[in-house]
Amino acid sequence: MSCYLDSFEKADCCGCKLCASVCPKEAISFSFDDEGFWYPQIDDEKCIHCNKCRLLCPLNEKPLETIVEENQTYAAFSKSDEILKHSASGGMFTVLSDVILSNGGTVFGHIYDDNCRAVCASAVTSEERNKMCGSKYVQSDMGNIYAEIKSAVQTGKSVLFTGTPCQADAVRKSFGKNLPENLYTVALVCHGVPSPKIFAEYVAAEEKKVGKKIKDVVFRDKGNGWKMPLIRHCYVDGSNAAKLLNADAFNNLFQGTDCILRPSCFSCRFAGKKRTEDITIADFWGIEDKHADMFNDNKGVSLVLVNTEKGKELFSKCESSLVFKQVPLSDAQARNIPLNHPSVPFRLRERVFREYKKHGAEYILRKYMLRKQFSSTLPVRAVRKVFRIARRIVKK
Repeated sequence: MSCYLDSFEKADCCGCKLCASVCPKEAISFSFDDEGFWYPQIDDEKCIHCNKCRLLCPLNEKPLETIVEENQTYAAFSKSDEILKHSASGGMFTVLSDVILSNGGTVFGHIYDDNCRAVCASAVTSEERNKMCGSKYVQSDMGNIYAEIKSAVQTGKSVLFTGTPCQADAVRKSFGKNLPENLYTVALVCHGVPSPKIFAEYVAAEEKKVGKKIKDVVFRDKGNGWKMPLIRHCYVDGSNAAKLLNADAFNNLFQGTDCILRPSCFSCRFAGKKRTEDITIADFWGIEDKHADMFNDNKGVSLVLVNTEKGKELFSKCESSLVFKQVPLSDAQARNIPLNHPSVPFRLRERVFREYKKHGAEYILRKYMLRKQFSSTLPVRAVRKVFRIARRIVKK
């Protein structure tokens, strides 16, 4: 057994698992490294050196690029309050997937499994699709979903895949040069993916605190509105608990420092305004500063980049379900850093992971949760008081 990355840096693997899916001899498996990210291992006895895994890897070569023009950029939100309530921003994923489902197609997105692990799954009903709604701040396991996508495409009905840009590109690459006309890809403006193993330890620690098993972690609950999101833990017994998102240790370690992101995220080829997917969606932060006449109700607004002719076709079928407006791309770039460049690692990343390897996730979550915007301007004692108060604000 040898590591696929023997001749590469870890930054050269995004963890999409396409290599294992296309291997004709099933010679590739995955295991976690000491940072909690999965990487491929090749069984030398099975490998026939066909090089298919390397040729199709999304990070092996410069991706096909489609430049987004300003007239392809939109601010949008669903006309349905129910859709907005259960969406992280403007409900674009639900609206887009409704078009596919209404025509008997299949939607591929990401859910939590029975162990609160993010995995890619398929949906042919709105009930199945609803499990995919909302933000999941952890890398999702693609598993062998590529085979399922190909099977769905072969039915001739429309298929929608939604995921990170590298996952969407991997889905495209899995078909080689013959990209099916009935396959639509939608990608998020991705901040980066944190360690799945650290997330699993975080969930276990939270379960230990309350003595209940968590079935779902809603990172962007709108109980306080879109601009002041909550994090909600939903338990298997039907109960739930929420607090301000910026009072959560895992969220702050993820978004506040960027230090627990996968190494490939810091050199992401898919960051910037050049996209490979048909449609790109994101939160449209700051839209009320530019267009307060239409987008200032605190229910959530999506940024939509329509990148291809297929994307235009799909978006046009959604228009009757949306409130939307064409806007300059520059309106979104200031508050959506991944539209400009990849994430930049926290200067103490090596120390954080060194301490994680020695003490575990609970230790680093407790130690570094305060390293957010407050920590550089307030005394540590004051910062701790801010977070203690924030935790008590919402008890649901």
